[in-house]
Amino acid sequence: MEALTPNPVGADDAHQLDHKYNEQQLELPSWLEPAPLKPSPEGRQLALVQYEFIFMRVIDSIAHGKSLSQVLRDDQREIDYNDFYRWIKKDPTRNQLFTEAQEMRTEFMAGEIIEIADADDSLEDVQRSRLKIDTRKWLMGAHNRKKYGETKTVELGGGISITGALAAAQARIIDLTDVTDVEPL
Repeated sequence: MEALTPNPVGADDAHQLDHKYNEQQLELPSWLEPAPLKPSPEGRQLALVQYEFIFMRVIDSIAHGKSLSQVLRDDQREIDYNDFYRWIKKDPTRNQLFTEAQEMRTEFMAGEIIEIADADDSLEDVQRSRLKIDTRKWLMGAHNRKKYGETKTVELGGGISITGALAAAQARIIDLTDVTDVEPL
């Protein structure tokens, strides 16, 4: 026997959509997720103590060829890369040590380039070796511009004559004695 009360228009569609929604787990895009909570003052102080504790080890590791992200990823404290990098940049002394470590890493990479180039590679490994060498050369140029950066020279030719420029400017000036006043009609 059929129901005496008619279904409202679209009731079946709404029921199907509701059923579909319950079957799927919708994930929010990352930009809609709530921002992480700010650490408490005690948590912030603990982070600063940790930064101070590992800073010289980080500098030493960078000087021996590692990147900052590698060093922090290998550390068990789960230190945030961005926060640590900002902390380094805030203090001129730390920033100078960090820059010097990056320059020292270029010497380490120069040795790696020689090892990679001298290695016995199969035909497939040649492209990979070229990529490794090119990457290291780019990083070396970026972190130690004085020694490994590309030098670009600009050669200028010709000359500029101030007296010639003044004469040209004088020629463009209108002599007011040559101007005649004209009355409108």
